[in-house]
Amino acid sequence: MFCRPDRVRCGVIGLTLLVVAALTPGAAQAAKLVGGREQASVVRAFTAQRGHRRDVVVSVRASTTAPAWLVARWVNPARGGPASPPPTLHSTYFHRTGAGIHPGAPPRPARSDLGAPFRVALVYTGSGSEAISYQERDKTVCIGNGTYVDQQQESVTPMSWTVRYVVDLDLLQAAVGAGSSSAVVPTVTFDRRGSQLLASEALSRTTVDNGCFQKPVTIRCATPYFLNVRGAGSEVSFTPGLGAEIGIPLGFGRHGDCAPDDYTLGPSLWDSGAATAAVPRLNLVGSLPANPYAPVTVSWPLSSAGVLQGFLASPCQGITATCSDALRWKGTVRVLPSP
Repeated sequence: MFCRPDRVRCGVIGLTLLVVAALTPGAAQAAKLVGGREQASVVRAFTAQRGHRRDVVVSVRASTTAPAWLVARWVNPARGGPASPPPTLHSTYFHRTGAGIHPGAPPRPARSDLGAPFRVALVYTGSGSEAISYQERDKTVCIGNGTYVDQQQESVTPMSWTVRYVVDLDLLQAAVGAGSSSAVVPTVTFDRRGSQLLASEALSRTTVDNGCFQKPVTIRCATPYFLNVRGAGSEVSFTPGLGAEIGIPLGFGRHGDCAPDDYTLGPSLWDSGAATAAVPRLNLVGSLPANPYAPVTVSWPLSSAGVLQGFLASPCQGITATCSDALRWKGTVRVLPSP
């Protein structure tokens, strides 16, 4: 369409077209996750329907064009193992009124909004440090009163990260049921452009036998860390009870005297995955808080998945010599809309 600039009508038509475009379904924002009591109400209304005894609600979303309309995206879990065919997601719509939540057929704009592909970003940001100190004294191997001294220092600093994963709640990798429980695995991809890591580990060991009149001998190893993209999506899981578990996909390069046999202590807690956070409140395929998009604070050790599951071991564990391991970190985990 062409309008002469001296015509008032041209401006009116242009403004009208802008208003119409803003009201079309294509211009609407994506639906939003629903949690808390409203999510629970939708799940109850869903399970109250006939034929849904074995079905599992994966997510509940509300329309942004018509907020009174919601959708429960659900799946019928397979009873087989990992070789089961890819699960198919289904939609059941509900209408929120003063009398409660009831099944219904949404208007076209709401249906279009609720039926659009749905992904969210899971962003984990944190920082901290770790310092390990070990010292052992023994008798000299030479004639004299001196002692043999073995000292080891290990530190991880700086230690800061932001890792961003995109979770596609409409594309499941698996949905398997066993008894009264079920496992739902959404597709998770690592967003390298939205992630960053700054971390480096320094390790040194000094030995000296004073009874032999030796000079101290020191060896050193430096380990800079980087984000390892390959297989990074496996660092995110959703486990009943623990909720979301979010790890940092670590890769590393080593420089110096780094042979494991050169050192008394094993890997640091950081290198053993101690910064993998467990966030029960953000189980994207389970129960969510009333505002799923509010940031959740995490910190060591209360939020460490390894500590909660009992499989982390400090390099000082089981050592009778003087040894200390001071690890600290804190951060936030939040859900963000993802295009």
